[in-house]
Amino acid sequence: MEPEAAANVPFPAPAPMTGRPRFLLDTDTMNQWRYGKEMSNAQRYAIALVIALLAGALHWLLWPSVGALRPFVFYLPAAAVAAAALGPGPGVLLLLAGAIGTGWPLAALDAWTSPNGADPMRLALYLLLGGLLVGLGGSLRITRARAALAEDRLSMAIEGTGIGVFDIDLVERTVRASAVLARLAGAPVSNGAVPLDDWTARIPPHLLADSREHIKRRLKEGAAYYERELSVPSADGAPPRQLLLRVHVVWRGQRAVRLRGACVDVTERKRVDAQLEAAREQLSQQVDDLNHLHELSTQLLETPQLARQLRMILAALVHFHGARRGMVALCEPGADGLRVEASLGFDDAALAMAEGLSTGACAEACRQGARVVVEDTRASETFKACRDFFETQAIRAVHSTPLISSQGQVLGAITVHLDESRPATEREHRLADICARKAAMFTERAHTRDELLATQGRFEAVLTSSGAPFVILRPVRQGERIVDFLWVYLNRAAAQALDCAPGEVVGQRVLQNASCRWMGHPAFSYCVTAIESAHTCEFDAVDHAGAEPRWLHCIASPIPDGLGVWFTDISERMRNEQLLRDSDRRKDEFLATLAHELRNPLAPIRQATLLAMSPHASEEQKRWSCEVIDRQVSHMALLLDDLLDVSRITRGALALRRSPTDLAGVLASAVETARPLIDAKGHQLLSFVDERPTVFDADPLRLAQVVGNLLTNAAKYTDPGGTIELHAGQRGDAIVIEVRDNGIGIPPDSIPEAFRMFAQLHHAGERTSGGLGIGLAMSKGLVELHGGTLTAASDGVGQGSVFTVRLPAGQASVPAPAGGDEPATRERRRLRVLIADDNRDASDTLAALLHADGHEVHMAYDGDEAVARWREERPDVCLLDIGMPGRTGHQVAREIRRSPGGGNTLLVAVTGWSQLHDRELALEAGFDLHLTKPVSPLQISHLLDHQRRPAATAAAP
Repeated sequence: MEPEAAANVPFPAPAPMTGRPRFLLDTDTMNQWRYGKEMSNAQRYAIALVIALLAGALHWLLWPSVGALRPFVFYLPAAAVAAAALGPGPGVLLLLAGAIGTGWPLAALDAWTSPNGADPMRLALYLLLGGLLVGLGGSLRITRARAALAEDRLSMAIEGTGIGVFDIDLVERTVRASAVLARLAGAPVSNGAVPLDDWTARIPPHLLADSREHIKRRLKEGAAYYERELSVPSADGAPPRQLLLRVHVVWRGQRAVRLRGACVDVTERKRVDAQLEAAREQLSQQVDDLNHLHELSTQLLETPQLARQLRMILAALVHFHGARRGMVALCEPGADGLRVEASLGFDDAALAMAEGLSTGACAEACRQGARVVVEDTRASETFKACRDFFETQAIRAVHSTPLISSQGQVLGAITVHLDESRPATEREHRLADICARKAAMFTERAHTRDELLATQGRFEAVLTSSGAPFVILRPVRQGERIVDFLWVYLNRAAAQALDCAPGEVVGQRVLQNASCRWMGHPAFSYCVTAIESAHTCEFDAVDHAGAEPRWLHCIASPIPDGLGVWFTDISERMRNEQLLRDSDRRKDEFLATLAHELRNPLAPIRQATLLAMSPHASEEQKRWSCEVIDRQVSHMALLLDDLLDVSRITRGALALRRSPTDLAGVLASAVETARPLIDAKGHQLLSFVDERPTVFDADPLRLAQVVGNLLTNAAKYTDPGGTIELHAGQRGDAIVIEVRDNGIGIPPDSIPEAFRMFAQLHHAGERTSGGLGIGLAMSKGLVELHGGTLTAASDGVGQGSVFTVRLPAGQASVPAPAGGDEPATRERRRLRVLIADDNRDASDTLAALLHADGHEVHMAYDGDEAVARWREERPDVCLLDIGMPGRTGHQVAREIRRSPGGGNTLLVAVTGWSQLHDRELALEAGFDLHLTKPVSPLQISHLLDHQRRPAATAAAP
């Protein structure tokens, strides 16, 4: 047969297996074998008897023809058939039935008695041959049963695996096919050969043509075996099935005579293989994606800048999409727009255009907080406003994913721009979510870092610029016990307070640092308590390292992993407190001294008053009493003047009346002031003054007061009969005045104390003559007002002392002699004087003195009465107290100044308020002069003698 004629090959399609068909077996024989196998013994032996009867019937019918061979002709074949079909037992039964049916047993018995014995030999031969045939039949039966069983198992294996077997006879052009193959081909199951054309008629023409071409090619190659896969369409419209053919070509010489082989339906396997391939490709893609993401994560951790991190994440997502462009836009804090933080594939103009779009995919993703996918930008109605941008940049699809923080806040969006229109795949969605989470995490981390740095910067700036020292300490533990602290941080104020640089102590232990010895007990215990109790502790610590103790006030507050300590140097405060305590003590001493000093003149005043009022006192005694009262009142006034002078000097309110001053005149006035005390104690005063005239610029009255205080002080603290030396003269550009004595002296450590207010030299004991302890303090203040210095020196107790005044010499011209136009005496004028004071004794006595001096005096004892009397009398001078009932002195002065003619009256404030502020208030109210009580009657008389209206002159001292 030619190859073209041999090309009609069956191409079956698999079908479900049903039943248990057999291929290439004798079906009748198999059924007989199965039937015999399944019959019971009674049935088999019954059949054997029936066969024996049939054999016997044939034997009797054909006996004349066969003669002596009748048992061999009929019974031996029947026994062999029975043994093969029904088993050895039925075969033996038939063999015995044949021997009995032919009468051989009786004949054999006769033969044993006869002389020839022929019949027994034939019986033995019959039995021998019958036994052999029965044995062969039983063996044949067993062999056929085994073959049938093997064929049945083969058929079951073929049908169970879905393999169709075929045998094509190319010479006879027939096909023998298994039931499985027949069902696959849709042909009836047949145990015989089927014409090849019936099979090829069922094959689609295109598939048949392709198969014939393939067979021709294989036959031309002389192939003995070949395989091929076919795709066979299904009749019910289902997906085509895939078949695998394995063909064996049988050659007879140069001619192919048969095609044998098998056909397997591999559709399911192909489907599984396709799924496995797809799964493998998907897994490989996922592995690649994971590797890419892993590399991205590693690179992100090594990159500190947020913009570079976002660009790396964007590049990865663009790669995953197979695109080339994208951008990351972040929400502007406090604004509605978006800022492009990272981009890929866009120029600056495109980025500027993108930032100007308020309705783009990025903005929409941020507003919705969900993914926005534009599959086709040309067909999208939602983003019409963005079409110009899309067309300009040739963008056909957009995939935008929002960046959402861990708190649910939208931080921005990451967007990929595609060159072709298509939806996003599940993989792209998944990877976009991963990249968006990474971008959100790093953005949130960067914002948190920036906020932390800003907070730390503000904290550092506050701490650095703060004047309060602040340190951070970390505890050093041994087990659970805190044994020391480590310096962690010092601000600038702390470094200055500790007199060290932060780099020198940070990292070192506190207790081992010389700059912080104050951290020992009990300060260390307070710090430990603050950490262990988790409460703030406030305490004071003292540092004895320096020349003077340094006190620190500390506030220790526990912080995470350490302790924050604020401290401030309160040494000045502690010293001030000590000074306040000392001042309080001196104040008490001063009050006690003042009480003593005031009681001293009060006793003689009272006694002199009683003597003057006594009816038995003589005129001489009354005159003497008045002199005592005047002297003691002057002493009290001097005490009060000294107090006022010290107060003015302390407040800087004392004004000097500088003029060209002759040093000799100042010293003479001072000696005259101190002479009574010096003479009373029997001291010798030695004066060493330059003879040449020395004139300099100074206040002669105040300077004489200073020298007088020094001489009086020397007289007080020198034992009777001592020596006092006064040295004065110009030394270079300074005027030097020294007062030396050989008195009790001053301990060197008490010299600063001598110049303090209300100070008393306690070592003097009872050798002092009293006083308020303000003389040296006032003198020092007056000298300093002149620009000089007052110092003291002493070799110790009992060695005397030296007080030295140094004043700048300066330049001063000698004043010209006064002209002769001013008369030596001035004619007194009778004046109308109004005295207003709620203290009747004071006002009445002053009125009596002024009346005795020839003036017209009018009285008022409150403010309202003072205004009324002024309007009635229109006085020339008004002496007004400030604190009066009704209207105050200030209100009275304002009322007078507002009244017609009120500007012609001289208004004088006579009050106990002597502060600078009080004088300013008086001048603002309209007073011309401010006098401080007690006022000397001579001062009032002198004022009235020179009555005139000065223009807002300052208060008299």
